[in-house]
Amino acid sequence: MGLFDRWRRKKTPAPQPVARLHETTKIKSAASVEAPDIESGPETITSLLGKYEGLVQRREELKVEREDLTRKLEDGKLEAAEFRKELMARIQEAAQVSENLRETTVKLTQVGYRGTLS
Repeated sequence: MGLFDRWRRKKTPAPQPVARLHETTKIKSAASVEAPDIESGPETITSLLGKYEGLVQRREELKVEREDLTRKLEDGKLEAAEFRKELMARIQEAAQVSENLRETTVKLTQVGYRGTLS
């Protein structure tokens, strides 16, 4: 072994103990599982569907806006710094839209609606 063969002498770290599934989680019985609390007020299926459709539409609009930004950058109509700033704003909005879409899909599922695709 040479002076710089330290990698050969390295010991592998000891394996971490693995928690067993039955020790860490408790399975709820059918009696302990409750139906989710769904307010009959503003969160009706029709309002949730409207919100869902609006979010899907906004997600598609953001895709088109990002394509337009890329095209403007390639054509030289947009500076690189401005492009990055605009693109980051679009990405942040898209992340928020995706999160809201996921939450709306969960709410629709809780009220018994199964027709959404994420």
